[in-house]
Amino acid sequence: MAKEFSDIAKVISVSPNQIEIEIFDPDSYESLTPKILIGSYIKISDDHKLALIAIVQSFRIKDIVTQDQTEESKRPRFIIDCQQVGSFSEGKFRRGGQQIAIPPTKVEQATQSDLESIYQGIKDEKRFSFGTLSQNDKIQVIVDGDKFFGKHIGVVGSTGSGKSCTVAKILQEGINSSADQKKRGILNNSHIIIFDLHGEYKSAFPKANIISIDNLKLPYWLMNSEELEELFIESQEQNSHNQISQFKAAVIKNKEKHNSSLKVDYDTPAYFSLKEVHQYIKNQNLATVNYSTHKLEIIDRDESVADEYILFEENISFVETKAKTVKTGAFFGEFDRFISRIEGKLNDERLEFLLKPRKKDKSEYTSSDLLEIIEQFIGYSADKSNITIIDLGGIPFEVLSIVVSLITRLIFTFSFYLKKNKLNKDEIPFLLVYEEAHNYIPQNDTAKYKTVKKSIERIAKEGRKYGISLMIVSQRPSEISDTIFSQCNNFVAMRLTNPTDQQYIKRLLPDSISAITDSLPVLEKQEAIIIGDSIQIPSIIEVDDISEKPNSQDINFQTEWKKDWVEGQFDNLVKDWTKTKKGNA
Repeated sequence: MAKEFSDIAKVISVSPNQIEIEIFDPDSYESLTPKILIGSYIKISDDHKLALIAIVQSFRIKDIVTQDQTEESKRPRFIIDCQQVGSFSEGKFRRGGQQIAIPPTKVEQATQSDLESIYQGIKDEKRFSFGTLSQNDKIQVIVDGDKFFGKHIGVVGSTGSGKSCTVAKILQEGINSSADQKKRGILNNSHIIIFDLHGEYKSAFPKANIISIDNLKLPYWLMNSEELEELFIESQEQNSHNQISQFKAAVIKNKEKHNSSLKVDYDTPAYFSLKEVHQYIKNQNLATVNYSTHKLEIIDRDESVADEYILFEENISFVETKAKTVKTGAFFGEFDRFISRIEGKLNDERLEFLLKPRKKDKSEYTSSDLLEIIEQFIGYSADKSNITIIDLGGIPFEVLSIVVSLITRLIFTFSFYLKKNKLNKDEIPFLLVYEEAHNYIPQNDTAKYKTVKKSIERIAKEGRKYGISLMIVSQRPSEISDTIFSQCNNFVAMRLTNPTDQQYIKRLLPDSISAITDSLPVLEKQEAIIIGDSIQIPSIIEVDDISEKPNSQDINFQTEWKKDWVEGQFDNLVKDWTKTKKGNA
C-alpha cells in the first residue's frame, strides 16, 4: 500500500525563519504523488487545531555515520528546508505565523482544499485573477483587485520572459465588462492610459483609443515652467539665469495679453503665443533705453499698443546709442544663442506636433480647448474607450520625457480638481502604465529627466488619494528611480537574469520569502512571482494565455534566413522616414 507523505516525514527543527523536515523513507518518497518540488506547499499541524503552511525552499542529503550501519541505514535520507508563510486557525488562513506546539504531530502536503482556502478567500466583488498556481494549475490564484490596482504595481522581467503579455493579460482582465454590462452594451468604469514606447499594445487592445504623433493634441502652452525651461533653456550657459527671468516674464505677460478674463501665472495651462515670446526675446536683445527714464527708445512707436506688450511687436526699431540720452538695455546682446535655440526648435518639423499644433481647420488650439485636449487621454472623446494607448514611437527622443511629463501632469491635475469639486458621486480612477519606464524615469539625476521624474514621483507619493495608480514596467528595474519603485505595494516579477536587477528587486519586495524570490533567475516564460498587499501569500503563478497579444515577439532569425531572398519595396519606408510632404515627389 502506497504511503502518504505524513508516513515518511517528520519535523526535526523549528526556528522563526526555517522548518526542517526529514524524509526517513527515501523509497516511498520517490513514489509520492504529487511530487514534492521546490516551491511546493507543506502543512504542519499540532494537536491544538493549529497548522502552519510552509513553502519548500531547498533540500539536502542527511549524512549518517555510525559504526554498525546496516545496508538499510546507508540509503540517503533527505532534509527538506521550508519557510513558513502563514497559518490555519479554526479553518481560516492568516498570513504570517503563529507559534505551533513543539513537536508538531503531523506533516503533510497541502491539499487542494487547503490551497483553495488560501487563494480564493477574497470577497466576490474584489476578486481578480490573471493566472494559476505554478505548482498546481487547477488553483486559480485570486488577488484583491482593490489592493492590486489601488496601490502602485511594479512589473519587471528580462526580455523574453513574457512581460508584455503579462501586462496585456492584467489590463484585459481589468477592462473586461461584467455579464450584465455586456448585456446592456456598456463599458465598465476602468480608465487606463498606456505609455507605449515601441508601439506593442495596439494588437492587444483593438478597441483602444490610439494616440500617436499624427493625431496627438498637445500644444506647447500646456507646459509648466520646468517643462518649458527644459525645452528652451540651456542650464549650463553663463547667462541662463537672465534667459529664465526674461522668458518667464514674456510668457506671463503674453498669457495675460491673450487671456484677459483669467488669473494666470507661469504654470497656468492657458494659451500664449510662442512666436510673440520669441519676438519679445529678440527685442530685448536689441533694446535701447533712455538714460534718465529707463523707458524703451523706439522709433515710430505704435501708441495703440500698451507699454507692457510693446516688445511682442514685430518690425519695431530702437534708437541707436549714438544719441547722448540713449543707452543699451539691460539684456542688449545677451540672447544671441538663446534666440538661435528658440528658432531652431520652431523650425524643427519634428516638433510641429508640440510647437505648432493645429486643428482640422488649421486654427490654433486656445485655452477654451483645454477640456477637449484632456478628454483624448482619459477616454472621454467621441469614441469612448477603457484603454488609451499613447504611442511614443514617433516622438523625437529629445522631447520624449517632456511629453510623458506633460500628459502625466495633466491627468494628475484633472484628477485633483475632479476630487476637489466632487462632480460625481462615483469615483473615476485612472491607472497609468509606463512601459519600458527605465528610458524616461532613470535612477540618475540628469537634468534632462528632472521634469518627468518629478511628475511621476508626485503621483507615486500622492496619486492614490486622488484616484490615480501607477504600473511601472521595466526589464531593468535597478535603473529606475528609487522614489517611484519604493512606493509600489505589489510586484509581478518575471525572470530576471541580471544579478544587479535581482538583488534590487529582492530589496524592494515587501516580503522576505527566499523560497520564492530565489526563483527569479530560473522562472519559465510566462511564470511570475506575485508579492504584495493584494495576495494572501507570495506565490509563483503561470500567467493565463491570451488570444490578442501585444506585438512584442522576437524575430526568428534562423527561420527567416532560410527563406528565399525577399525583394524589398522601400519607397514608402523612405518617405515615412524622411516625412515627405503630400504632393511632393
